[in-house]
Amino acid sequence: MARRARRKAGAGAIILRILVVIVLSAAVGIGSFAGSKAFFLNRFKKDKKDKIAEALKAESQERVDISLIRVKDALSIRIYHNKDKQMVFVPIRKDTILTLDNDGVKAMGGDTKTATVEQLAEKAKDIKVIKAQVEKTLGITIGSYESLSQKNFTKAVNNAGEVELDLEKEVAYKDQNKMLVHIPAGNNTINGNQALGMILDSSQFSDENEHIALVGELTVKIAQSINKKSLNDYKKFAKDYYGSYAKSNVSYDSIKDNLSRMHEVSAKDVTYLILTGTDEGESFKLDTKKTKEMFDELLSENGGVPKSSGSEKTTKKETTTTTEKKEETEVSSKGISIEIQNSTRISGLAGSWKDKLSGDGFTIGSIKTNRQGTLTDTKIIVAKKGMGEDLKKYFKNPIIEVGSVDSGAQICIILGTNDDI
Repeated sequence: MARRARRKAGAGAIILRILVVIVLSAAVGIGSFAGSKAFFLNRFKKDKKDKIAEALKAESQERVDISLIRVKDALSIRIYHNKDKQMVFVPIRKDTILTLDNDGVKAMGGDTKTATVEQLAEKAKDIKVIKAQVEKTLGITIGSYESLSQKNFTKAVNNAGEVELDLEKEVAYKDQNKMLVHIPAGNNTINGNQALGMILDSSQFSDENEHIALVGELTVKIAQSINKKSLNDYKKFAKDYYGSYAKSNVSYDSIKDNLSRMHEVSAKDVTYLILTGTDEGESFKLDTKKTKEMFDELLSENGGVPKSSGSEKTTKKETTTTTEKKEETEVSSKGISIEIQNSTRISGLAGSWKDKLSGDGFTIGSIKTNRQGTLTDTKIIVAKKGMGEDLKKYFKNPIIEVGSVDSGAQICIILGTNDDI
């Protein structure tokens, strides 16, 4: 019996050992599978992260940043094209009529659906409310805001560097103590108090458009002065600006990786545009059609900005032999896709010319903003001699050049200030 029991026990032990081996093998297999799965999952996650990082980098290169800057009742929109490293300011007249949303109506006391910038700024202390009304009125989305007190704006300008402003004639304004201050004609180095006075007070100007143009020019000069700093000083200014001067939904840490590229914006690539509209009593009503066209131009093509027609990259003069000249004949521009570029500060001008030329049977392929310098006379770039001749009659003193543009258009009309319509 004892021997039989031991045999049974031995058989049981063998079976138990077999079960243990099976279980361990299964466990090892599961562990190996889990390890392999974890390895491949981690590898997949890394590859995915790399792809996402590459996509974000590419998207960052193409982006257009739109910001609203506020100092009391002075508002300006800043548009930064990261791809082409260009910056445009759009100052807004304080008598501009804004269309209000529910929060705007509430801020104004609930009894009006419109208000001027000045009226809204007096009632609405929260820049987010003001930003929403500007977005509604202009039909755009503004990504960030920067609100500066008068004191902090003065500090920011004083720390911006030397702000040089060349005035065609004497400018006067009333300072915070209601004292009249005069700035002589000619080149002036502007300090923070002077900049604040010129931006906020338009009482000494008979034409508000003249004042807002001065604000635009001054804003450009301030931005150019900041960009003249060394990269380290530029980063220090940005840290002070977002950390101390401005109340913003943007932090220094969130933009510090982009500062090196922003610092590369050259002086000629910083400019301003003025919104078009009509005076109605004490208020200014925007031309909604031209305003839309202006922002469509500014924000077109993922922030892509057309190069100057005068640059070597854009215009290539062609030579013609005597034989070719004899064979030249005028080519009709109808049926050829025409590109129109606005090289002025007249908002919506390219859109107006598109309507005019389209109405006369021409095919307009695209309209863009050319911010590489303001032209006086319109320039027509054609792919070959003989083209564009039938367009000359539309403009006062057009210049026709044989060349090429980046878009590949056979005819490109670059509008000058003489051809405002």
